[in-house]
Amino acid sequence: GGDTGAAPLVALAPGSVWFTKRWPARHFASLAMGLSRAGCRVVLIGGEEDRSLCGEIAAACTEGETAKNMAGELTLKQSAELLRRCRLVVTNDSAPLHIAGAVGTTTFAIFGATVPAFGFGPLGPIDRTFGVEGLSCRPCAIHGGDRCPIGTFDCMERLDPDTILRAALDLLHAHREER
Repeated sequence: GGDTGAAPLVALAPGSVWFTKRWPARHFASLAMGLSRAGCRVVLIGGEEDRSLCGEIAAACTEGETAKNMAGELTLKQSAELLRRCRLVVTNDSAPLHIAGAVGTTTFAIFGATVPAFGFGPLGPIDRTFGVEGLSCRPCAIHGGDRCPIGTFDCMERLDPDTILRAALDLLHAHREER
């Protein structure tokens, strides 16, 4: 979809009801800046309850590397339409993952406390999941929790934004090549 000449639109959905499913805001900010530097238009999406989190991420972006906070601005239908126009959605294991899947947008899903094996992962052909492998404490819960039960939060802290940025740029680059 979308205008191929325009800068690719990438949505970041940093919210989740459960703290242990939330990749840290500073990691989302780092990813947003990297995407912005690479010429993407970055939008932060979520519900009213995600507005301050998205605002914090937008504020962390440095001059010229911007992300637009749209959390709490859109109806569900408008959110679905926005996601449909995106090249990519990077989301925690939360509602936007399922909306993006429904409208066929490529999704990178971040799993911390939970794992895609629970059946909630993205289903598209080039969708990807990211998580820190080899942690004996993962998964700690089927739905996540309010805090890390062992106090490390390694499952999210140790997931490097550069890993996701590289994968995103590879995807966006491949997409340009095939046209």
